[in-house]
Amino acid sequence: MSIHIETQEIRVFKAIYDENGFKRAADKLFVTQSAVSQTLANLERKLETILMERNPLKLTEPGIRFLNYAEAVLGEEQGVLTDINNIKNGILSTLLLTMNGTINAIYGSALIAKYCQGSPLTKIKLNIMPSRQIITGVISDLWEVGFGPFQQNMPVQLELVPLFEDTRSLTIGNNHPDFEALRDDPEKLARQVPLIVSYLDDPDMRPAIDKLRNSFGTIWEINDLELRIKLVEQGLGMSYLDAKFTQQRHTKDHLTRLDSLAFASLPLTFGLFYRKKKQLSSGAKRFISMCEDFQF
Repeated sequence: MSIHIETQEIRVFKAIYDENGFKRAADKLFVTQSAVSQTLANLERKLETILMERNPLKLTEPGIRFLNYAEAVLGEEQGVLTDINNIKNGILSTLLLTMNGTINAIYGSALIAKYCQGSPLTKIKLNIMPSRQIITGVISDLWEVGFGPFQQNMPVQLELVPLFEDTRSLTIGNNHPDFEALRDDPEKLARQVPLIVSYLDDPDMRPAIDKLRNSFGTIWEINDLELRIKLVEQGLGMSYLDAKFTQQRHTKDHLTRLDSLAFASLPLTFGLFYRKKKQLSSGAKRFISMCEDFQF
């Protein structure tokens, strides 16, 4: 016949040993002394051996072995309870987060600092990526949560959490050598001045952007936002820049928006997205909740 040892029996045995007596063990466990004595007696009867000699209290050889077992079981129990509590509070969880360059430049440090204050032990893996690659990465489960601008047609697999609106404008540096000569002919300017972007899909992959791509003569794909803005400021090209970013950088006096072009201004909604029906980690849930309360 199989023997089943109850956790309460283990706990009583360990308390008797730790407190070196039945009365003190009963006080520790908030039960009567007779209940402690009965529990130990039932355990010994179940195991068909004496675990503790009485008067004076002393472990037997089987009792020493059972003590090792009790310490392992109760230690594991406490570890499990601690882990579960920590996971509920966002501790021991891992936040797999990716955001685009604009979000990182404007809000990255403030968001991560605020998040770490509330979840100091959560592991954070953060990557800065072009918006289109963020969407692909979240769909393929490489990242749990993405933060960036929503595309015109977001994949149906994604749950969206809109957070704020902004406008992305085609911008050129005032000191571009051909700026004055070409400002009255923006279409010619677009064909002659390189467009600097983080990423642009191949037209064969996304035919819808074919017209936009064909409006420009040369396209430079440069992932780093700071490098893109410096190249624009130095008059080496033009780029789409978000209004919040240019305001924060105080670069309005050095840049000009090409508003006369039909494709020069793009209204955008920025927010979080993650896969629908995905069981999010507590760390991700806490980040989403924090962002919903954040003043963007």
